[in-house]
Amino acid sequence: MRRSRSAALVIAAGCVACALLLVGTRAQSAPPVVTSVDEAGWEGVLGVREQVSTAQRFVVLLHATSLAAKVSAAGGTASETDMRRWTRAAQSAQNQFLARMAASGGHITTEYRYTRLFNGFSARLDPTSLDLLDRDHEVEGVYPVRVGYPMAVDESAGTVTPTAFPGLTVPGQDGSGVTVALLDTGVDPSHPYLTDSVLPGIDVIRPGSGGVAQPNPLVPGRPEGHGTELAGIVTGSDGPDGLHGVAPGASILPIRVAGWQPDAEGGYAIYSRTDQIVAGLEAAVDPNGDGDTLDAARIALVGVGEPYAAFADGPLARAVAGAQALDVLVIAPAGNDGRAGPTFGSIAGPGGAPDALTVAATDGRLAAPTVRVHVAAGLRVLFDGTLPLGGAPTQTVTAPIFPVARAAEAQGIAGLFGNDGKSTVAGQAALLPRGALSDQTVDEAASAGALAVLVEGALPAGAFSLDVPSGIPVVGLQESLSSAIRELRAEGIPVTIAIGAVSSAENGGGGTIAAFSSQGLAFDGGLKPELLAPGVAFPTSEPGRGTSGEVRYGTVSGTSVAAATTAGAAAVVAEGRPRASAAELRGLLVGSARATGSATSPGLGALELDGAVEQELTAEPATVSFGTATRSGRTI
Repeated sequence: MRRSRSAALVIAAGCVACALLLVGTRAQSAPPVVTSVDEAGWEGVLGVREQVSTAQRFVVLLHATSLAAKVSAAGGTASETDMRRWTRAAQSAQNQFLARMAASGGHITTEYRYTRLFNGFSARLDPTSLDLLDRDHEVEGVYPVRVGYPMAVDESAGTVTPTAFPGLTVPGQDGSGVTVALLDTGVDPSHPYLTDSVLPGIDVIRPGSGGVAQPNPLVPGRPEGHGTELAGIVTGSDGPDGLHGVAPGASILPIRVAGWQPDAEGGYAIYSRTDQIVAGLEAAVDPNGDGDTLDAARIALVGVGEPYAAFADGPLARAVAGAQALDVLVIAPAGNDGRAGPTFGSIAGPGGAPDALTVAATDGRLAAPTVRVHVAAGLRVLFDGTLPLGGAPTQTVTAPIFPVARAAEAQGIAGLFGNDGKSTVAGQAALLPRGALSDQTVDEAASAGALAVLVEGALPAGAFSLDVPSGIPVVGLQESLSSAIRELRAEGIPVTIAIGAVSSAENGGGGTIAAFSSQGLAFDGGLKPELLAPGVAFPTSEPGRGTSGEVRYGTVSGTSVAAATTAGAAAVVAEGRPRASAAELRGLLVGSARATGSATSPGLGALELDGAVEQELTAEPATVSFGTATRSGRTI
């Protein structure tokens, strides 16, 4: 089958955790220093990504023209009448192609159709249809649909403090009049932090729901949260203690391209697919679907990413190029897979697209909480030392450890009770399986009577909030220790943990690029990411209400948090530059960035909102890469 280079390229890399669990602390820095944990530590907290089947879905690109191509050929401007006529022509050409395929014996039932950004469609394809498409002269490329995941995770709920990130406010400018399309999970529009900014949304996964955050079909107490969190970072207002987003005057257009969908094990997981992301970008440039872009969002924030997929010529890259041709700036997270190689690294799609503004995360925390931990099985000491701490313990804890099975954790709080209705974790320290740590699971364990929550895998410094309302400690244990505990408990041998008082230590990774942040080049050798922005322990809104009906806030971390910070900054800049094109907005943000190191370091500089607002000149392209070099026949 004829495929583009990106479709044929296989990236042999293990999936590490996409959503990154971390939260800041109010503790003052003091000796000793907590050593910065690398990306392996973050992986230990969250485990591997859920296994998802794309069920033989493909994105098919046609040579037929699109709205973006026509507008670009017309010099970048077009009338409402012309745009609608060109969109109808693109749809007609696609209809004729599909009719011809059906007459030739192809069985193609399209799932999503694209005419604004490029001309193509997505569908499940059988071998006969694939063969027909491979040999057809009107087909430009056939690409397998891939899976994308949210590039951040919520860590805490409860009381939060105002943002500690300076330089994210410009007097007199708050993004008023600018619309940011948020391609992510659904958003909770009833949250007071967002009620003044959230527009009626679009649901790509389940049309008609309006882009509202949906609950887990099997565990209703676990709603989609990522979209609500990013929306708060961009446009939140009137929060506790003066908390607000970067652009509180801007508007959010929720476009639900990710959410609870069936996984490969019969359950549900939060994810997106590349065909859904492209459909979301189509909606961002033409929200009302009338064929013109007069109602297009000014900025499209993509909060999800396809791991290890820095393709510069695939469907996502083509969609981003089409969006820029229609004057919509696409901002994407770099990915949460850390450093993964000396050359191409680990950039997530659509971050590899040449026209995307790709953002990495910085860690600005100064201090992190620690605690003394002692684990023993009778007289046998399994561990005795100091570990990073999450949670807000009101007293020291000594309790037996109860390992929670993954099947039980997947049931929510119901899985923490036996058939007799009694809690299995009451009065004990609940040891959660790898990847199960979240504010919901901590609250569930506390509600079931657990005295502490343990997680398999090293917990990076400050990787869970001190604001957890349940007031119980959260501690990450090394994998070998967790395995030993589970083996001993399986043999009926009791294991006890003692957790001491909280102390504070300087964050060894403070002020640096977050260890989880993806780095490297795109697959065409382009320099990625272009920008660094705050992406660790950012306070924001959480969906739903607490156990007592209180509004929920929390802190989040990840490169999608950094991308949301940048989207808010872009909205502020766009307010003052209403005629600036998408490419010019990108140039203003990148060109005014504060230098952080050499040109070969990840990102050319850190976001400097004041500088972007004051910048007078822009450059296109915003960055320049000389590609890869070789030495003795080896790429370096």
